[in-house]
Amino acid sequence: MKFSDRVKSLRIQKGYTQCELAELTNISQPALQAYEAGKAKPLKNNAIQLAKILGVSYEELVEDDNNVIEK
Repeated sequence: MKFSDRVKSLRIQKGYTQCELAELTNISQPALQAYEAGKAKPLKNNAIQLAKILGVSYEELVEDDNNVIEK
């Protein structure tokens, strides 16, 4: 599963809207929307924050996907 699909699936499982998840992670809603659509690659810090809020490890969230920018 791609990073974009994992984020969207986990967000829905947790019952968050994109706006709610954006607020909890301090990531803009348009950026989160772009991540879920696979149109943008998140910075590593953003992926770590998403993993924390979504209750999974960073490694699980980005597993087998090169769509995260290492910084």
